[in-house]
Amino acid sequence: MAVNQPPQNQNEAIPGYQIIGKLGSGGMGLVFKARDKNRRTVALKMLYPKFAANKASLDRFRREAELLIKFKHPNIVKGYHFGNAKGIYFLAMEYIDGHSVQDQIAEGRGFWADLPEESRSELIVNIILQVTRALDYIEKQGILHRDIKPDNLLMTDEGVIKLCDLGFAQPISSDKSAVSETTSGTAAYMSPEQARGQADLDIRSDIYALGATFYHMVTGKMPFSGGDNMEVIAQVVLESLKSDEIKNRKFPPLLLYFIEKMMAKDKDIRYQTPAEIIEDMEAQWNGFKSLEELNR
Repeated sequence: MAVNQPPQNQNEAIPGYQIIGKLGSGGMGLVFKARDKNRRTVALKMLYPKFAANKASLDRFRREAELLIKFKHPNIVKGYHFGNAKGIYFLAMEYIDGHSVQDQIAEGRGFWADLPEESRSELIVNIILQVTRALDYIEKQGILHRDIKPDNLLMTDEGVIKLCDLGFAQPISSDKSAVSETTSGTAAYMSPEQARGQADLDIRSDIYALGATFYHMVTGKMPFSGGDNMEVIAQVVLESLKSDEIKNRKFPPLLLYFIEKMMAKDKDIRYQTPAEIIEDMEAQWNGFKSLEELNR
């Protein structure tokens, strides 16, 4: 990841952490590359003071920290430490030396530009399966992510996917409904029920968002786009998926089947659990590859 040098006065902002450089900024804070007192390289996320003064924003940041520290899964960024130093709330996390899937899409890196379509299909399916395993884990922990998208999928140089940014995450209740205080997430990847602001969200909403991410990876375009979020949300709720975007790129038809099943408007038609996706995708993709080998 590219590193920009931070202001000098931030080198001692968090006791016990040596700032190396700035990794990026988001709506709620800054992220720095740093070393902790054990010389471990970490990503250090600092909450902007104006959000620290807002109870809802601070609760969201704290919830994300608690979940990342609690979770132990190879496809989820690991949280190390949450704290407050001189009024600055921070979260130290696993540092990922790589790029986001969004970076790969936007810049045409490696597997987009250089690999034949067959190899790209294999890699995309592998990425989706890794994210699905992370979703399977968090569902079993009783959590809904609510913001699955390419920006929140980090890819190491070894090809391991790490799901990050649990700021919108919410508990799933025992009756499979999650109570959401607002319509949250990113419009282009929202499920229709999330776009409508419904409170009875469940894991199928994350499955839809993963399907939208899958679509974006295959086509290089978001499934729905518009002049503003309201226009995008209207398309998410009302318009059909543009399947020709996939067919015209000569990817295996099986990819379109997976995407359409994940992105069905009716959540009862979608895959119902991440475990169901894993079982179906592995079986069908392995069968497809076997047939391809026989036909060579």
